[in-house]
Amino acid sequence: MDWNRTKTIFIITFLLLNIFLTWQLIETHNMNQISMITVANIQEVLRENNVTIETELPETDSPGLLVVGKNVVLSNEDIPNVEDQEINIIDERTILSVLEEPFVLSRENFSTELSTFLSTYVFQGVDYRFGGFDQVKNQVFLYQAYGEKTAYTFDDQPLILHLDDNLQIIGYQQKYLEFELQDGEEREMYSSLKAIEVLLNDQLVRMNQTITDVQFGYYSFFSPTGDVQVFAPMWRVTVDGDTYLVHAIGGTVQQLT
Repeated sequence: MDWNRTKTIFIITFLLLNIFLTWQLIETHNMNQISMITVANIQEVLRENNVTIETELPETDSPGLLVVGKNVVLSNEDIPNVEDQEINIIDERTILSVLEEPFVLSRENFSTELSTFLSTYVFQGVDYRFGGFDQVKNQVFLYQAYGEKTAYTFDDQPLILHLDDNLQIIGYQQKYLEFELQDGEEREMYSSLKAIEVLLNDQLVRMNQTITDVQFGYYSFFSPTGDVQVFAPMWRVTVDGDTYLVHAIGGTVQQLT
């Protein structure tokens, strides 16, 4: 064996490896510098335009993928307190409930009492998040959570509580989704500050305006096809009463109000 030649090959390989690792270190450093400069530039533009942010800017470690929600087949055995309510299940996917005795909700303890009702009467009730109150129809509607994030459905609330005129729950209508990540390559997610930059560039955030709320969630904008809905990761940004959704992967914008 030619030891001199072997030694030379090892030395060259070692040098090339060092050069590669040094190059990677420099590239990582440069990317970090660029990221810091970008953040500084956005914040400077906000200051120059007297744009105020009155909320903390959250971050997310959610993967850069779409989420698929599928309706679960349900039965009477799934309902935790079926003896206190009359249950009908439509098409194996939708629970229709009428309570034997109304469940009282008070304005003072609304959140606590709502949580109690969900955990007592509703299948997997702890997975639902308050979505709003329709005063005309006397309904409370709720959305499911995917992980710790709310999954908002288009014109199809998974859980609707029916109230009487005294704010008592008299029944509900429920669907339940199972979630899974859509197959595919993960893509880089926009930060909350990057979402604000998108709104700046689109002139949807203007001089002297105030950003009052920034939240991350998953949104489905299309009526479900069969039993399946697809949810996209979005930043929900409220600017002086107007609410915008910024796609956390593609950066497209949709105005809600």
